[in-house]
Amino acid sequence: MQVCNLRSIKRNTIFHSQTRRASIFQLSPFSSTPAPFVLRIKPRTPQSPTIRPTDPYAANNPRTPLPQMSGTFAVHKPAGVSSATFMETVQRKLEADPEFINTNMTREERQKRKRRKMPKVKMGHGGTLDPAADGVLVLGVNEGTKKLGEYLNCSKTYDVIAHFGCSTTTYDAEGSVLDRASTADITKDNVEQVLEHFRGEIQQMPPIYSALKVGGSKLYEYARNLESLPRNISPRPVTIHSLEIVGDISYSHEYLLPVKEATVEEKFQERVFRDAGLKELVKLGNRYAEMELKSLEQQSSSESATGEESLATGAEPNDADTESKLPGPLTTAAGSVECGEHPAENSESEPEQPVAEHQKSTTAGTEEPHPVVTIRATVSSGTYIRSLVHDIAIAIGTRAHVAKLTRTRQGDWEVGKNVIPADDIEAKELSEWAPKAKFFMKNGPLEEFAG
Repeated sequence: MQVCNLRSIKRNTIFHSQTRRASIFQLSPFSSTPAPFVLRIKPRTPQSPTIRPTDPYAANNPRTPLPQMSGTFAVHKPAGVSSATFMETVQRKLEADPEFINTNMTREERQKRKRRKMPKVKMGHGGTLDPAADGVLVLGVNEGTKKLGEYLNCSKTYDVIAHFGCSTTTYDAEGSVLDRASTADITKDNVEQVLEHFRGEIQQMPPIYSALKVGGSKLYEYARNLESLPRNISPRPVTIHSLEIVGDISYSHEYLLPVKEATVEEKFQERVFRDAGLKELVKLGNRYAEMELKSLEQQSSSESATGEESLATGAEPNDADTESKLPGPLTTAAGSVECGEHPAENSESEPEQPVAEHQKSTTAGTEEPHPVVTIRATVSSGTYIRSLVHDIAIAIGTRAHVAKLTRTRQGDWEVGKNVIPADDIEAKELSEWAPKAKFFMKNGPLEEFAG
């Protein structure tokens, strides 16, 4: 064991008995009191950044990942195909150009896309367009998908052809007929007077066939299965910026009224939902809703009286009687059914049913032309054009549905200006329309493409 001699310890080292650790002090030359030792470090002078020369081999090496294209551009979606299906068609075509392939994907994301056989180009769309409708569909590529939220809250312009004569379950030509009405008194002046009351901020009930989710399920699923909804849907505030008639009312056109009649259950579900929505609108001071509610109540009372008379005479009950005796799984606790926007699969959900014998009288004359009118509407986000046409026809005193719907503008994207036509995407080579997509992805929709 080596013994340490205390005298051999340097004079500038003092042991503190309290902390039992050594601390270094520097003795002042003019005083015996030790002064603390301060270590001064000179800050490092910042150096200028090193500029490395560009390696021409690395720039031309095919193994070096190319910079990915990111941004948004718009295409014209054709009618008869869903937005997701048409977007995937564009994705598959863009895979042929390496500039569109996302090189910044993680390994897990690449494996996920490969496992699910997903396209190598990351893409999303800014707002679903109905399968039966056509028009502007904004697409985001790679990092451009983060900008698609801007197009969910922007104004949109639609050209809609309203076909008077009947209303349907889906409020368009793909649904089954709910009601038929006379169109003899429809004039352009009558339509203009009613449109005035639908401009500005209004309260709107969505259609019963909708992709809106309630209780984790889409509304059209409740409508198809004739199920009750977990809660009622309240009217939604929307803004109609402009609403005008394009051209004149026409009786010479190619559109025919739907022939398939709605079932008793479908009519009952629509009636329950409509009653609940009208009562909510009446509370908000909507006079057209009040008029329609009274009309439905009178119609219901007359149908009940007809049913009682048929039972008294021993005749078979009609649809109205069966409708009034339906069990109540369609109604919610508040006595109403909710609604929403219908999807693409709506027309494929049920096969065509033959028209019953007692329905032939209501379908007679469907081949005869009924008036159509083209309406141009600029609306806020969340507006249902099908519901708008449905409500306008009821306010006029008749019934109508959407025969054709085209979205002509979404935000700064406009058909005929900066939107790539569907024919170019489907029929032409990628090299013919890809430069236009790249231009708008880099410069935005306000720049004019000169190529």
